Amino acid sequence: MEVDMNAMKAEIGGAFVVSWLVLGLGLDTLQGAVALGAVWMTFGGAHVLPVVTWCHMMTGDLGDVEGNWMANGMRLLAQAVGALVAIMMVTEVGAIETGWVAAEFAAPEAWGAITTVAAGAIWWTIHTRSDSAWVSAFGLMVVGGAMVLDGGHQMGASLASSADGIVGVAMNWIVDGAMVGVGALLANTIDDNIG
Repeated sequence: MEVDMNAMKAEIGGAFVVSWLVLGLGLDTLQGAVALGAVWMTFGGAHVLPVVTWCHMMTGDLGDVEGNWMANGMRLLAQAVGALVAIMMVTEVGAIETGWVAAEFAAPEAWGAITTVAAGAIWWTIHTRSDSAWVSAFGLMVVGGAMVLDGGHQMGASLASSADGIVGVAMNWIVDGAMVGVGALLANTIDDNIG
């Protein structure tokens, strides 16, 4: 497998900026949408957030291990590295205590899972039909309350804390992203069969 270094640099840079400015400062409102839109415009082609990568994975060729699963898996790792670098900078390589505690994994309840899948379907429809980083960013902030948008940030924080709670964080990172990706797949399936 050949690694697309430009994509990796964009993912690391984008995830760094998102962890530092958007999530690290708690900007999950209008300012967050503007910042995320600016990141997507600056790092063209970067997914930046794990939920976006999962949407691409689930709507791509599901049988293509090398071109879809491995390439997007590398993007997920690059996002965690970008978040790790931002967290190390903000905490002055651990000199500043953040009080971060690893989230325990709990299987989502049925309605929570359904809501996350629905949010993924709605956002993917917005994202694929608008062809605008700004519209996608605002759409993500609108439905973001039904998704976990800080999966890469949490993974970076766990790595910065000597893999504290890595199992629970990794499970949340995978399950939350996969549910949003299933929503994107559902949106495509509905669009293909009704259109």
